[in-house]
Amino acid sequence: MFDVLIEACRDEAAGTVAEILQFFLEECELEQAPDAATVLQCRDILSARGGKFQRLAQMCQDWLDESLPEPN
Repeated sequence: MFDVLIEACRDEAAGTVAEILQFFLEECELEQAPDAATVLQCRDILSARGGKFQRLAQMCQDWLDESLPEPN
């Protein structure tokens, strides 16, 4: 289901990726939200793209930090 999200992170312009990420990480219903593994993969792809994609990679990391339970 999240192949489109991953492909966008690989291929699309930063503005398009930002819109897609905002939807999936902040606006969609909980049932539609990506799992942590998908967001982690997006973060790594965006980080590797560098430049203006770094901010988007940080957006993914922030979501992971907020969504994953703290280790005991």
